Amino acid sequence: MSSTAATAPAGKVLSPRADERVVISSNWRIGQVVVTALILLLAFYYNTKGWQGPRDETGLAASRTLFDQIGFLLLIALTWLTTPVTGVIATTTFQEAIRRRWMSALLGFALIMLAMSTFFTWMQPGEEEKFLRDFGMGFIIIITLLMAIFLGVALVPPEIERRTIFTILSKPVDRLEFLLGKFLGLALTLFVNLFFLAVMFLLSYALFKIRREGFSEAFVIREAHLGLGFDLSNLARAMVLQYGQLLIMSALALTLSLIVSNITAIVFCFIVYFGGQGASFLEHLGGEHAGDATQRGLTGPVLGLVRTLNFALPRLDRFDVRERLVNDMPIAFNYIWKAFGSGLIYIAVLLTIAYLIFSDREF
Repeated sequence: MSSTAATAPAGKVLSPRADERVVISSNWRIGQVVVTALILLLAFYYNTKGWQGPRDETGLAASRTLFDQIGFLLLIALTWLTTPVTGVIATTTFQEAIRRRWMSALLGFALIMLAMSTFFTWMQPGEEEKFLRDFGMGFIIIITLLMAIFLGVALVPPEIERRTIFTILSKPVDRLEFLLGKFLGLALTLFVNLFFLAVMFLLSYALFKIRREGFSEAFVIREAHLGLGFDLSNLARAMVLQYGQLLIMSALALTLSLIVSNITAIVFCFIVYFGGQGASFLEHLGGEHAGDATQRGLTGPVLGLVRTLNFALPRLDRFDVRERLVNDMPIAFNYIWKAFGSGLIYIAVLLTIAYLIFSDREF
């Protein structure tokens, strides 16, 4: 990188000039092309067969929507916006995050609790497996949510307080690369932590079931239960959905950290989380038609507020599938992508807001 600083007379750090930008290598471009091809293959599979998952509990067939297609386009856009500089910032952010003592302590505590989760099955005799699935997923959701929020609000403000932002932006790094790098670094950190937690939980669950039924019997598909293979596959897909929820909360925490104080951002993140978990209730309360809401006693400003909240809040309830896990309902690919498609749109909006705010800040 060039070390020439691009600063305005008033001290505002400007984006680097075009001739100061890092030249993107052909290997990096080839990688972007490969990732784009994989995304297009995924989109092709979804639009030909993947959207036709099993009928849901209402008996209605699945359908393709515009939001599903926008999700693929956003993934491709993120691929081409990610530069080598973004990758360096993401790697640095990941290294800084895993060195935080509270992160290591929280991860260690979570791994121990998940390893010991089978000892709590006595609390629900006769339904031990369902209890274990619900407890494990609920515990992982809480732990990873804390990581996403507390790390998210601490990405950019410390750089400003320590004034290291001057050094970073004076190099060939524009503000979009900086923000994307911070977000992707946090996404990588959460992925690694969620991966370890998921592996520990799946091992604990598999050993518990094998110890009770024997190795061969545990995988037998019966009418009442579809076996250990089905359980592990369903739990792994639930972890994928949890990762999508974490990405949304990370983008929200990052954006809020540029607007309000850390404490206010943390509180607001939890409010949005619980509001997003109840988004289906707000949708039902607001009603699709004016008459539906009127029958529930909602009119005027109250109805407008409910519908505004329903529009503004992320549909986090679609990412929490503990009820499906407990009731042995399959989590199909179409269900996962429909949740991710809408989630990616929400993330894109949040990161766009963050960039507009960050680009207007004077450093």
